[in-house]
Amino acid sequence: MTAELEWLSLDPGEEVVWSGRPRVWRIAGTVAGGAVLTLLAFGGAVAVSLGAVPGLDGLAGSSNAVVWGIAVLIALSQIGSVAFAYLRVQHTDYVLTDRRIYRKTGIFSETVTGVGVDRVQNTTLRKDVAGNLFDYGTVSISTAGSGGTDLAITDLDDPETFRDRLQEQVRAADEAREDDRASAAEAGALDAEAMDALLTEARRLRAVAERMEEHA
Repeated sequence: MTAELEWLSLDPGEEVVWSGRPRVWRIAGTVAGGAVLTLLAFGGAVAVSLGAVPGLDGLAGSSNAVVWGIAVLIALSQIGSVAFAYLRVQHTDYVLTDRRIYRKTGIFSETVTGVGVDRVQNTTLRKDVAGNLFDYGTVSISTAGSGGTDLAITDLDDPETFRDRLQEQVRAADEAREDDRASAAEAGALDAEAMDALLTEARRLRAVAERMEEHA
């Protein structure tokens, strides 16, 4: 197991068949918004310093320092937002094994959610307009008896690959269940045959004993 998956605790014999994480481009909106706010803050600070804002051209130097300080704080807050969004992506992992689907999230503490492939009832692939253009999307997983989505594998590049791998494991789990039922049914049939043989032998022995009593 790679260092990236040290958080994953597998059962004996359980094997990883696919792993991934959300695409980094999911933070593009946060980056763009932060860049716009930063440019506006520094643009406003420059305008105030140059006296280009009506009514503020008489501000003293100390007031200019306050304006620039506010602009710097806004810039730092946006950098922090972008860094936090990036870390959230880097600390989110998706893993599919031959038994379960796992999702790990959390920067300072980890939360691991898992769903058994033998419980998967339905999978739904969703793409918006941008997702169709750039081939990314979200796969929602529902289990039998649930009223909605149990697990969402979000913002995947090439989500069809994950969905296909998952469906392969679901089919394998279904086939394994059918084999178990067939084996149980076969074992039950053998038990019935053994009981019939024992009863037949018991009747034969009883008949022999009765004949021996008659001749005695």
